[in-house]
Amino acid sequence: MINIVIVGLGEMGASLAKILNRQPDNYVVGVDINAASLRYAIANNLVAATSYQLRDVAPQADVIVLATPVTSIEKNMHQLATMMLKENVIITDTGSTKREILAVAEQVLTPMNMTFIGGHAMAGTHQSGVTYANERLYEHMTYFLVPSSISDSRALQTMLKPLHAKFITIDIVKHDALMAMISDVPHIVAFALMNAATSQLGPTAVFGQYVAGGFKDTTRIAASDSKLWADVLLSNKQAVLDSQAQLIKQLNLFSQAIENNDEDKLIALISDARQSRENL
Repeated sequence: MINIVIVGLGEMGASLAKILNRQPDNYVVGVDINAASLRYAIANNLVAATSYQLRDVAPQADVIVLATPVTSIEKNMHQLATMMLKENVIITDTGSTKREILAVAEQVLTPMNMTFIGGHAMAGTHQSGVTYANERLYEHMTYFLVPSSISDSRALQTMLKPLHAKFITIDIVKHDALMAMISDVPHIVAFALMNAATSQLGPTAVFGQYVAGGFKDTTRIAASDSKLWADVLLSNKQAVLDSQAQLIKQLNLFSQAIENNDEDKLIALISDARQSRENL
């Protein structure tokens, strides 16, 4: 029997629990500070057992998954470093940035000879909470793995096989730069566009009835969890700023073309974007 502890029963953690708890060789324990989330998880068979405290269940775990915001992941890692855990326990996470998390792992877990493997699945929606557990959330999705200096990902991949994800081992710097451009900055765009619209047009009750698919599609992820995304952006600060600078450069090119009534330049900019999108 594999004892799996999942800390954080939001959409990602609860979906992971739901999939793994269906495997007969797994015993999944959900840890969360929200009593309602724990009750829902038990009532809907997402987990076999629950706990409010990581310290109460971590010593029995074979695998510990930290599925909380980045700052909480780091706090939990410090806490785990002080515990007597199983000799071969695997600790992993679901954070969308890896540099700070791996730095903490190397600082507090590696000296204790604890195996840590950073994890990040390109899955999830703007929804949050245990009620959004989805047994197909990870199916065919890229799942990045970033081992620490004393670990490899083979055992973890075997345990996570029921997810039917596509596992890829990746360098920390490459991962965070990639995430900044394809995930972090798009969220900033959605947040900023939504704020710009309400600043110029007033509350959404005033203009919402007139918006069409383009605005709704572009701002869909503006409904994402505020605390989670503040943590993500701050934990990937330099890569986000670098990628955001590239976006600002492109916005300025559009501004210049419009200011100069340069139709040829506008057509070129739009055509380049269209071609790249079609190749995506």
